[in-house]
Amino acid sequence: MKIVIVGGGLAGMAAAVALESAGLEVTLLELRRSLGGRAGSFVDPGSNEELDNCQHVLLGCCTNLLDFYRRLGVADRIRFEPTVRFADAGGQVYELRGDARLAAPLNLVRSFLKFGALDFSEKRLLAQAMAAMMTLSPSARRRLDDVPFGRWLAEHGQTDRLIDRLYDPVLVGALNEQTRRASSAYAIQVLCESLLSNSSGYIIGTPACPLSRLYENLPCRDTRTGQRVAAIRFDGSQAVAVEMADGQIIGADAIVLAAGSQAALRWIPPELLSRDGRFGQLDKLAAVPILGAHLWFDRPVLEYPHVAMLGGPLQWLFRKDDRGLAVHGVISAARGWVGRDRGQCLDEFTAQIRATFPCAGDARLVRGLIVIEKRATFSPLPGVDRYRPSQAPPPGGLSRLYLAGDYTLTGWPATMEGAVRSGYLAAGAIVRELCGKTTSFLVADLPKEWPMRLAGLL
Repeated sequence: MKIVIVGGGLAGMAAAVALESAGLEVTLLELRRSLGGRAGSFVDPGSNEELDNCQHVLLGCCTNLLDFYRRLGVADRIRFEPTVRFADAGGQVYELRGDARLAAPLNLVRSFLKFGALDFSEKRLLAQAMAAMMTLSPSARRRLDDVPFGRWLAEHGQTDRLIDRLYDPVLVGALNEQTRRASSAYAIQVLCESLLSNSSGYIIGTPACPLSRLYENLPCRDTRTGQRVAAIRFDGSQAVAVEMADGQIIGADAIVLAAGSQAALRWIPPELLSRDGRFGQLDKLAAVPILGAHLWFDRPVLEYPHVAMLGGPLQWLFRKDDRGLAVHGVISAARGWVGRDRGQCLDEFTAQIRATFPCAGDARLVRGLIVIEKRATFSPLPGVDRYRPSQAPPPGGLSRLYLAGDYTLTGWPATMEGAVRSGYLAAGAIVRELCGKTTSFLVADLPKEWPMRLAGLL
């Protein structure tokens, strides 16, 4: 069986690796000269340095992403940090660090009690809300899909200051959406998986090399970069081949579209699109941008691997070299930054860093580069799962045509974990249809430890 995958981002690569492991012949086509898509790298013309599009972060609860890295043999290139640091505008740094000997969420209690970013009343309110989340059954959480998380927080007495100093640093980056606007189901899922279910869930992992280096030895025998697809060819309503821009036709027993939610609208004739319910509501998935700022200073400005910045405009700051001369700032849900003057942005970011860290008070910005991914992810607004398509074709749809991407229905928001899950789900559906085998490539979530299991019985 020959499978053609269009798109070499995380979703396409995950599908390719899974299908190759099942013995199928895979051709992976990618428009860019390197793999990774939005989770990839580029060569900066100004310095000839390889830079990531934006800082990508994983958590210990990202079980399928970690499995993908293991399949690539690069798990040892992920650097894990068990201490999460927050810095306020006055330069005060606060830490949360779990005790590996204790089950979640007890592992964070001692550190949480010392967490100076919140006062006692805010800690009490937060503990009450977290307890309420722990008692939600999966079905009860799904019923909150249509509820904005801002409403849920208000109903549980969470104050604006508490949201600004705890919920926003965790959720805005994870969901790429404002905390109050996001679906309660997804917001609570992120908090439960990272903080409340398993003591390893919250640990932050960052690549110790440019992202593209992670994919250098992708176990896919026919990987082609710099390839432009012109159309998908059909026999009736069955996908049979990929037509390249240079006229080459690549036949396939199945095709996986892993190039984003809008790709199908370009490559499939409108009369065929209308036959498949997966494509009818893609325009209702609202795109949200992410801003990444590469900053180089004349002296060290950051002594920690990462810091959540309380007060903005940068929301997170990551150290990119051993000394802290090079840092990378991130703004998620960056709608207000699209089209702004890059020089003014760099001035604001520099001023924030100088004001926050004493060692950066006299630092001079040597060079700055801003990258804005305008369609970074879809927004996890209430009810969004109604518009997310399945990976496999529905009855009467376009057969042998599969979808992979974080926008598809994965049970996760638009994250690297969600992208890998989508690739694994697409691969599993192909193996079932073409090979008649019931195969799941998905890796189970981290097991719920006893406090979470006990809370579920209450």
